[in-house]
Amino acid sequence: MLCYVTRPDAVVMEVEVDAKANGEDCLNQVCRRLGIIEVDYFGLQFTGNKGENLWLNLRNRISQQMDGLAPFRMKLRVKFFVEPHLILQEQTRHMFFLHVKEDLLDGRLQCSPQQAVELSALLAQLEFGDYNQNTASYNYQSLCSMDLGNDTLESVITKHKILEGLSQGSGEYQVLQIVSTLENYGVEWHTVRDAEAQKIIIGIGPEGVSICKEDFSPINRITYPIIQMATQSGKNVYLTITKESGNSLVLLFKVISTRAASGLYRAITETHAFYRCDTVTNAVMMQYSRDLKGHLASLFLNDNINVGKKYVFDIRRTSKEVYDHARRALYNAGIVDLVTRSDHSEPSSPLKTSECGINCNSCESLSCHQTKALQEKLRKLKEAMLCMVCCEEEINSAFCPCGHMVCCEGCATQLKSCPVCRSQVEHIQHVYLPTHTSLLNLTVI
Repeated sequence: MLCYVTRPDAVVMEVEVDAKANGEDCLNQVCRRLGIIEVDYFGLQFTGNKGENLWLNLRNRISQQMDGLAPFRMKLRVKFFVEPHLILQEQTRHMFFLHVKEDLLDGRLQCSPQQAVELSALLAQLEFGDYNQNTASYNYQSLCSMDLGNDTLESVITKHKILEGLSQGSGEYQVLQIVSTLENYGVEWHTVRDAEAQKIIIGIGPEGVSICKEDFSPINRITYPIIQMATQSGKNVYLTITKESGNSLVLLFKVISTRAASGLYRAITETHAFYRCDTVTNAVMMQYSRDLKGHLASLFLNDNINVGKKYVFDIRRTSKEVYDHARRALYNAGIVDLVTRSDHSEPSSPLKTSECGINCNSCESLSCHQTKALQEKLRKLKEAMLCMVCCEEEINSAFCPCGHMVCCEGCATQLKSCPVCRSQVEHIQHVYLPTHTSLLNLTVI
């Protein structure tokens, strides 16, 4: 079965999968070809028969979700946005950049005049290179809804000149740093109608649900802690929230189709689980429905059989779990060396040939294997003591009051919330842990 997957840079990839393949098979093949291990941030999006944008459920068969016959057409999109310092791979960061660049130029991410100047200069540097008055082009008008004035172009040109020699990776990282501070970063928008049939826009983001008018002017914002329950019935999605008085209020959102309503319901549940939970609960992971064949089979055979199962959600990991999983996968695959090297000299062997008077080829193989095993354990121990933000300096700071020790002092002082549990940091406590040098001394015989 052939699938055409369009990347954020408009490049179309041909992906051949089995006729009974799940969405995960297609996404994994795309990410493998792009060299991306941080797969959990991405999803495959397609257009329904009523023009709605829908996420492919990665746990269910592709052919059961798409309209018509193969070849199927989908888009590779970022489904869950995180702060740029949590992205470990350059390939992943590049895909994030391409996605936010498209959102910026289409006006879906609005910023302040100062941010518009900086972003326009950065985008010009990344697209055209160092400043040249004959080739440079700027898009600052589409980045800001406010009137930027007549001097804006000169400000952008001045910024562009300062960026001379900026590398592609550094430029993309700076863009993501600015965009990640915007209010609507990582928000997924859905067009719905309220109980009075008024057309409104619903934004599902890391902090909660935003209700806006058609021009994106805010009406209300609902944080996740006050949401009791989200349910779906046909084309309707119901959101039960707790009012300040303690009473419950049910909000009704009417969507264009049943599949669009399922998409809104999925977005609320999965986004909450990804950003706010420590792990994805079984209540989310195992929620499913059955088709007629599967329902009959479960009645007459066994309720636990997988025949006809269609999972409601496909989220497997939270943001913290994705980061930890990707970091271990990258390290184990040897793609990124996360161990700090303070010098470029070769590591010395515990027993040098000149000192012991023997050749390595003539020594006992068991001793060699033990030495290699010890070196590998030491390598992993050193890696575990590195700052999880910069992956360069040793851990020497603890966040209070949560107590997590994952950062060096330089990175810790720049964070307002703990990257592990996201709790507010009140102050930083310096701690004293064994250094790499003392760990190396443990291997001396």
